[in-house]
Amino acid sequence: MCTVCGCSEGEVTIEGGNSHDHNHQHGHDHHYGKGPAHAHAPGLSQSRMVQIETDILAKNNEYASANRAEFTKRGVLALNLVSSPGSGKTTLLTRSIEDMKAKTNIAVIEGDQQTANDAERIRETGVPAIQVNTGKGCHLDGHMVGHALEHLEINNGVLFIENVGNL
Repeated sequence: MCTVCGCSEGEVTIEGGNSHDHNHQHGHDHHYGKGPAHAHAPGLSQSRMVQIETDILAKNNEYASANRAEFTKRGVLALNLVSSPGSGKTTLLTRSIEDMKAKTNIAVIEGDQQTANDAERIRETGVPAIQVNTGKGCHLDGHMVGHALEHLEINNGVLFIENVGNL
């Protein structure tokens, strides 16, 4: 489980169907700000947990750095849209695409936990969109974006990344 946001790695699929089977029958307090935070990693010290998290974030930074280099090489401005579910990200995006598509190349990486509904709405505007279903994960990471980018032929334009709306 990602201790930064609470997501967990899972099978990336449209069907989903995975459930949270971790029970909380053991007692623990979450008194934040009054000592170390509780972590679901029996046998690991707080310093070891920090090292593991640092290593995970460093790996994502490597992927993100490679993505930025690829964006620069292709002449692409990448914009990441992040907000809560139902806040209007896709509506804003489709309107922006309609206003911009005659003037610049546009492509979209669409993140969602289970469905391809938003990617289908984007494709209806006439621009390419790649769907990334994160399964249990609640956000796109650098690795996912990099793989999606491999499937897009965008040069000298704007890449919108609509992140999973699960803040």
